[in-house]
Amino acid sequence: MVRAPAFLLTLAAMMGALAPSDARADVQWSSRLGFGFGAAMGALERAFVYENTIRVEALFGGRGDEHVRVGPAVDLRTRAFRSAEGSFGLGLLLPIARGYPIVLTATAGYAFRREDALAGWGNGPIFVGTVAWGYRSYDFHDRYQLGFHVFISTRLHLDEPSRWELTAGIELDLEMLFVVPARFLITLFRRGPPDEP
Repeated sequence: MVRAPAFLLTLAAMMGALAPSDARADVQWSSRLGFGFGAAMGALERAFVYENTIRVEALFGGRGDEHVRVGPAVDLRTRAFRSAEGSFGLGLLLPIARGYPIVLTATAGYAFRREDALAGWGNGPIFVGTVAWGYRSYDFHDRYQLGFHVFISTRLHLDEPSRWELTAGIELDLEMLFVVPARFLITLFRRGPPDEP
């Protein structure tokens, strides 16, 4: 025979396990300006590649640095200021070390390139795969994560998959590059915090 207190404790534990969790996924987003170097590969004429990128992700997951996060990602690029490329897809944050995760992104989009830039480089659809690692700690006070990364990226010409590019470089946080200096100057000239009248 089961005693009443033991039965009630077991029932309470089961009800607690079945009750909806209060945990909810919250968003942390990040934006970075990248500088990369690499080469055209495969069927493309071998050529040096210099790129500037803007990468933005809005990743959802649990609170803290120890959680996997996933969400939409945007990749914008210009190659030596002779192309305009944009792609959209998914980003995945893997917490391998506290505050220093690996961020994987896979995006697809379109590239507008000048026909005379390099032999074989025309307009067309692209796939972009990027692996980045660096500082990106969860921000408990805001929804924005500062990010400073090193990255390796590949771009595949979807209309001719034998044409691809491989680049590597660094990404610097856009807020630290532009917003923080602007707020500093506002504070300096107004002699007070920029968010106060």
